[in-house]
Formats: sequence, structure tokens, C-alpha cells
Amino acid sequence: MATISAVARETGARQVRIDERVVFAKTAEGIAEVRARAFGLSLSARRVLIMVDGTRSVSELSPLLRPGEIDAVLMQLESMRLVFRVDPDAQGVEDGPEEQAGAPARLNDGAAPGSEPVAEESHMATVDGAKRRAVRELNERLGPDAETMAIRIEQCRGVDELRDRLREAERLVAGFLGESAAQEFVRAMRRRYSTAE
Repeated sequence: MATISAVARETGARQVRIDERVVFAKTAEGIAEVRARAFGLSLSARRVLIMVDGTRSVSELSPLLRPGEIDAVLMQLESMRLVFRVDPDAQGVEDGPEEQAGAPARLNDGAAPGSEPVAEESHMATVDGAKRRAVRELNERLGPDAETMAIRIEQCRGVDELRDRLREAERLVAGFLGESAAQEFVRAMRRRYSTAE
């Protein structure tokens, strides 16, 4: 298990800073770790992992720890593949969630150069984006009660399966918050999906 000081040593003498606007979300492994405690995380790392929800930025998570510790803890959780960066366009992000554990694999991995169907890859990027948006919308509305559904959404392999999970998510939101909240969830997904195309 990597400790905060070990992560700091691995990064060398210079201190690596994560842009405070970056947002992290739990991978399926991260969600499982919250329940199972299999990795033996320190109390501070566990506290941050629990609070990572796909909506809170680094600046919102930093008050959970002593000044200057948040970067090392998030890097530790990221290296353990318990969290991934939701906003790949933010400053200081090396790669997007597709490269992180828990994110869906691309269909065309291993294909010969030039033989990749561009439409299929673009379609999968849209599905991946829709899954991330759905998890984020659920987390905003339900907090920790969204975790089981979030795992199911992250595990979707295609559009039809994702559509079924989104219907289940709509029913889940309706059960917790009422029908009007469920309809707002659906509108938010449609709004974000239509602006992404």
C-alpha cells in the first residue's frame, strides 16, 4: 500500500499540484473499497475517497485534510485506480477517465492501424460520456444512495444496456425524491446529451 509520504517521494523533490478545479469520481473499484476496506487506506485517504463523488472539485475536498495534503492523497487514490479525473480538459490533467481502471475499454483496442471504424469509436466515446454524465447527475441528486446504480451504469457495454440502466436510475430517483425530480433527471440527461452531439 502506498502511503502519502511514499507518493510524495515518488514524485521527486518538486511537489506535484493538481489544479483545484479538477473533479474526481470513484471507479467501480473505488466504490467497492468504500464498502470492503480491502486496501487498508489511511483515515485521511479513506475520508477523501468517501467524499469523492464526481461533483466536488479538488478545492472542495482539500478542507478534509491538513493544508498541502490533498494532492498526494488524490494521486495515491488515482494510482491505486480507485478514482479518476472527470474533467480531462482541466489544467494539469494528463489523461482522461478512459485510461483509468473502472472506465470502459475501447472496442477497437489492438486493431491494425487504419482499420478502426471511426464512427464506432466516436459512438463509444459518446456512450462513455453519457455514462459519466449519468453517474454525475445521480450523485448530485442522491449522494451515497446512488453508488450501486452508478456501478451498474459504469458497467454498461452498449447503448441498449445503458438505456435500460437509465430507466432504472429514473425509477430510483423517483423513489427517493419523487416523480418531478425523476423527470428533471431525464431532462438533464437529454439536455447534456443533445449538447454533446
